Amino acid sequence: MLYNYDNLYIIEILSKERVTCQIVLAKKNNLPKKKDGWKFNWSNSLKESPNSTYALIQNNSSVVHGMLQIKYDEGMLIMELIELAPFNIGSNKMYDRIAGCLISFACRESFKLKNNYTGYVTFVSKTKLMEWYRDKYYASQSIGQRMYIDPFSGQKLIDKYLKT
Repeated sequence: MLYNYDNLYIIEILSKERVTCQIVLAKKNNLPKKKDGWKFNWSNSLKESPNSTYALIQNNSSVVHGMLQIKYDEGMLIMELIELAPFNIGSNKMYDRIAGCLISFACRESFKLKNNYTGYVTFVSKTKLMEWYRDKYYASQSIGQRMYIDPFSGQKLIDKYLKT
């Protein structure tokens, strides 16, 4: 399945140009590999959750810029795994907005829930990333490293990353 938002894009850092992208359900042929510098074993994630593992792919290309796995547990949408391509991390990253596109996609999916958790996304953050999630993606801390994005903040992310 293809999730093609009219204006989904990432930014090439050097040229500052917009690069159009799409979010697709991950398949064996577009899975990144640990041997290529990725941290997670996305093959295992795909086996566990074939209908909720997604890839952010550059249009007209097979380049995977980021991956996302979401799960549903007791009516809640959980952002189980998120990872950016190794070339999109740190001070020498090649592209920006990858995490924002993936997180806002999770937020968009959470609005499809028809229960008390409509619009909420929850996840467990690495300690060193908690402030980043709070500052850049409006996440709030609940217990320990558990964080969440509320419907108001989620809509702000959707408007910024999926509709601009």
